[in-house]
Amino acid sequence: MLAGMEDLLAAMKHRKLVTAADESAGDQLFEAKFQVPPGPQMLGRYVVLGKLGRGGMGTVLEAFDRTLDRRVAIKVLHDELDDKQTKRLLREAQAMAKLSHPNVVQVYEAGEVGGQTFVAMELVQGQTLGQWMRQDPRPDWRTCVKVFIQLGAGLAAAHERGLVHRDFKPGNAIVDDEGRPRVLDFGLARKLDSKEESEASDPAMTWTEDDACALDDPLTRTGAVLGTPAYMPLEQMNGHEADARSDQFSFCVALYEAVYGERPFGNEPMLALLTALQRGVVRPAPKGIVVPATLRRVMLKGLAIDPAQRWPSMEVLLEELRRVVAPRRRRAMVVVVGGLLVVGGGLGTVQLREWLNRCTGARRQLEGVWDDVRRQEVETAILGTGLAYAPSTWERVEPRLDAYADAWANEHTDACEATRSRNEHSEEDMSRRMGCLHERWLHLRATVNELSHADATVVDHAVQSLANLPGLEHCRDLEALRAEVPPPEDPAIADQVAALDELLVEAKAKQESGNFGEGLRLADEVVEKGAGLDYEPLMARAWLRQGRLREDLGEAEGAMQALRKAYGAAVAHAMKAEAAEASTKLMYVSGYRLDRHEEARGWAEHAEPLSRAAGTDEARARYLNALGALAERQGEYEDAGDFFEQALALRKKALGPDHPDVAFTLNNLGVVAEAQGRYEEARNSLERALEIFETTLGPDHPNVAFTLNNLGRVAISQGEYEEAQEVYERALAIREKALGPDHNAVANLLDKLGDVAILQAEYEEAQAVYERALAIREKALGPDDPLLAHPLTGLGDALLGLGKPASAILPLERALTLCTTHEVTPTLLAEARFALSRSLWAAPATQGRDRPRAHTLAEQARNAYAALGERKQGELAEVETWLRRVAAGEGEADGK
Repeated sequence: MLAGMEDLLAAMKHRKLVTAADESAGDQLFEAKFQVPPGPQMLGRYVVLGKLGRGGMGTVLEAFDRTLDRRVAIKVLHDELDDKQTKRLLREAQAMAKLSHPNVVQVYEAGEVGGQTFVAMELVQGQTLGQWMRQDPRPDWRTCVKVFIQLGAGLAAAHERGLVHRDFKPGNAIVDDEGRPRVLDFGLARKLDSKEESEASDPAMTWTEDDACALDDPLTRTGAVLGTPAYMPLEQMNGHEADARSDQFSFCVALYEAVYGERPFGNEPMLALLTALQRGVVRPAPKGIVVPATLRRVMLKGLAIDPAQRWPSMEVLLEELRRVVAPRRRRAMVVVVGGLLVVGGGLGTVQLREWLNRCTGARRQLEGVWDDVRRQEVETAILGTGLAYAPSTWERVEPRLDAYADAWANEHTDACEATRSRNEHSEEDMSRRMGCLHERWLHLRATVNELSHADATVVDHAVQSLANLPGLEHCRDLEALRAEVPPPEDPAIADQVAALDELLVEAKAKQESGNFGEGLRLADEVVEKGAGLDYEPLMARAWLRQGRLREDLGEAEGAMQALRKAYGAAVAHAMKAEAAEASTKLMYVSGYRLDRHEEARGWAEHAEPLSRAAGTDEARARYLNALGALAERQGEYEDAGDFFEQALALRKKALGPDHPDVAFTLNNLGVVAEAQGRYEEARNSLERALEIFETTLGPDHPNVAFTLNNLGRVAISQGEYEEAQEVYERALAIREKALGPDHNAVANLLDKLGDVAILQAEYEEAQAVYERALAIREKALGPDDPLLAHPLTGLGDALLGLGKPASAILPLERALTLCTTHEVTPTLLAEARFALSRSLWAAPATQGRDRPRAHTLAEQARNAYAALGERKQGELAEVETWLRRVAAGEGEADGK
């Protein structure tokens, strides 16, 4: 027998295996006590609903938490645990409750009620890791490693809190229904620094090899769980206290089993397992299963019999696994010559060591910014919103974040190498590039932070916010970097400015994510704190962000005030990019939001040369797009189309042909072409915008419905009413699925469908659709909101079409009141007047007829349509025809 085996066997005599008979008896006792089923029984604030299973320390129940209105899992500890053990387990469960990690099942509470000790935890639906590993076909090695990296992150988080699991195995981890792996059953955990002595064992207990058939069952010593033999390291079997390195061993056993389909020391009885462990003999890789040699080496180090020979920590092990899954690319040929590492052949050993220390750390700087833990947090947050388009959004978010992080790391390495190894740039230029990259790092971190707390608004903006991350190519433009305003000379003030600039980065991330109110709060804070620093470049940036956020919140006058300050400060300090952006925004807000066209033209004279001086295609494109919006607002469609075409060409060049901003400009072109009657051009632009939105955002994203809405308008203009109906119905389905059936955006599309039904003389369908739209708007906005005017007018039109002019009067009177007491479009006011005039004319004398007023309203509608020009010639002709008919004594009955 191997040296030390006698001692080990002697120690094992004091341990027992939980047998099937023991478990059955325990279940019967428990069910007799709790009556599960039929139940339910109360356990404090929890209502016991049923039994989920039995673990080494107790029985697991499904229960309902009446206080927090949620379903939970509750582990009720065995009665045979003595007071000391129970108190220790309670302390450890309470410590686990303080650990919140996406890859650990959350412990909510631990306590005692009526003599029953329990631990309440998160109820997770899914399959055990063991079931996941055994699925057919089995997961490939790369997929297994990715799942285990996440589980290892959960273990590492516990280790950082001073806790060790002591029984990690495939049965103590779960892959939930959304694919997220999590470690569970930390009830076995103990503090890493615990010095608690073992309880006295029962000398009558004996152990023989015949009992060793249940290697997957937990070993106990008078009820104190020690672990599961098949996954336990030798030191734990010898009775030594388990630590983080013990978890590492169990983790590697399970990972080995996942990738190879068998355990590293075999599935033999206990004596054979002990022998293999003593010798440190790992089975050879099974034939037919291809696993990278680097992965096998990583696992074998974690399986070392001597704990000191394992990886220094779980986190170090995980880093090695990450390298296996996604090996780093090397920029230069690396070879070993005579025992010395040589890179590129031109550096001495000392130089080489210094260069490696300073030019290979880019990836480490992304830890905590975009790594596996952050990836899991963002995925969980996005999918956790439950939005129909959340999965497709995550599919687009993940590779974009990966690409930006990879590009950042490559740029960081290149900035270092350009100075330290290629001698192309000075130390000062490297500092400039690194400063630029640090700012991009802040933007990436802030954006990931927003995504990791995603709600519906953040998911809506997720892809766009990533598309708007600042470009990394600017960090190579040394001429532009040298021209930037330097930081304050006073180091203390420079530090304060840097801290406030970081707040502005967070404000931008919130703005890009649609969290305008919180973004403005941060921008206001920077303005307030920066006022006393006497460093106006910071104030220029702060006022610019403040103005943009106020414009997003609909505070046009407040936006103008902040933007004027930003413009003055930026011009004074030759901040070309900021001056161009501020003047362009001032032009847009004054002309498009406030209809102050003369003021807008004045700002355009400033914005035009500044947009060129900024030196980027995107700055120029922003100016041209804003100029196009102003021209469209004033009905100058030909000019608007020219400006949008120029903006489109620049955006394609700067951002690529499939960027969301390209789609928005195409959408603008489609709207202008439709207004000019160039319907095929409009259709082509809008269909291309739709294609981009579907590709970049997903087919169920609300922005897809935005473009479908415009395509519906084109179809109506072409008289293609059935096509318009199909397009609107698709848009409606997207919005209902994404936003719910009672959202105001759903009512907008119901209005459109009602309009199409009227055009097709399907008046009953129109009535039903308008009534639903009206109910949604009244519930969301109240009875006096001007947005109710459209469905009220449509409802009146539908009732007129059904030959019920008297019934139409009430909704049309409401519509007209809303139109005359609020600011609405001239078209809507004219439509309400003409519909009411027809109702008042055709109604029976006893039910509201008022022909003199009807005639006056029709004339007002005619004059409004005439003032609107060519676009309303059809409506103008309809009103004039009706006026001629009533003047000739026609239209007495139907009001048409």
